[in-house]
Amino acid sequence: MIDRYIYAVTRKLPEKSREEIANEIRELILDMIEDIEDTVSEEEKIEKVLKILGDPEKLASQYRGKERYLIGPNYIDKYIFVMKIVSLSIFIGISIALGIGGVFSAGGIIDFIGSYIDALISSLLQGAAWVTGIFAFLEYKEISLDEAAENKEWDPSKLPDIPHKKAIISRGESIFSIIFTTIFTAIFFFSPEYVGIYYKVGNDLRFIQVLNLDAYESFRFIILIIFTISIIKELIKIIEGKWTIRLAIIDTILNIISSILSINIISNSSIWNSDIVQNIEKYIRISFDRILFIVIASIVIITISESLAALYKGFKYGIQKGLSNIIK
Repeated sequence: MIDRYIYAVTRKLPEKSREEIANEIRELILDMIEDIEDTVSEEEKIEKVLKILGDPEKLASQYRGKERYLIGPNYIDKYIFVMKIVSLSIFIGISIALGIGGVFSAGGIIDFIGSYIDALISSLLQGAAWVTGIFAFLEYKEISLDEAAENKEWDPSKLPDIPHKKAIISRGESIFSIIFTTIFTAIFFFSPEYVGIYYKVGNDLRFIQVLNLDAYESFRFIILIIFTISIIKELIKIIEGKWTIRLAIIDTILNIISSILSINIISNSSIWNSDIVQNIEKYIRISFDRILFIVIASIVIITISESLAALYKGFKYGIQKGLSNIIK
């Protein structure tokens, strides 16, 4: 219980000071336990001391000092981390997307550099605004990502469990997903005319455009929604840090919405360039509609698999506090 209490306090503090404060709190608790008479059990002593120290949220606030921030200590480490990832993803995505356009464009280098800087700065500012807005909202509303902290009356028995190693969400996977999604979306937004099949005939590089650009314009907003959902999903994982029932359900819902929107785009025949359809059916012994069916079926299978995996982890590692935590 002591370890759980220390964990509940220090997880709300900046990473650089957590170890020092954890040792300080541990020494304080042990000293206070020694001062209690031996007529009670060790467990009762610990519980009594923790009740004296009080809510770990309030104790963490005392160590932090100032109470109100735009982005407070509860979130500042994650905010900086997320901001770095989003900025890096935007930089890579814009560079690749406009780089592809620059290679095939007949325009001058000055025009390319101007377009690149303009797109990069505007995208970085938008990304920073969204990330700051999300974290500022969490701070302003005092939204806690820890279900135990939402209880009005604190009790040592309500301390959150130290997460199982397998319950901790890999930041690396979320980072990779954010970067890949940003690159993919940037290409489709800034250079959709270069999305296609490239092949060589002799010394010549030839290209078949995949998208019907006239029809594609009507789907840009849906693609933006899919991108936003994907990024939000990964940001929630980074902020939460571990699998819970609540996170698993949110992740599943976002997966389903994203898949439905993706299937809606893919299944619409107007978005595909007629040349790509004819060439595929000419050289491959399978119809284009059959290929689309396979792609859609793959999306459905992947969505179901990922959702089941998320729900399994969420219920397995988040069940300790009971099913009542699902709706909070």
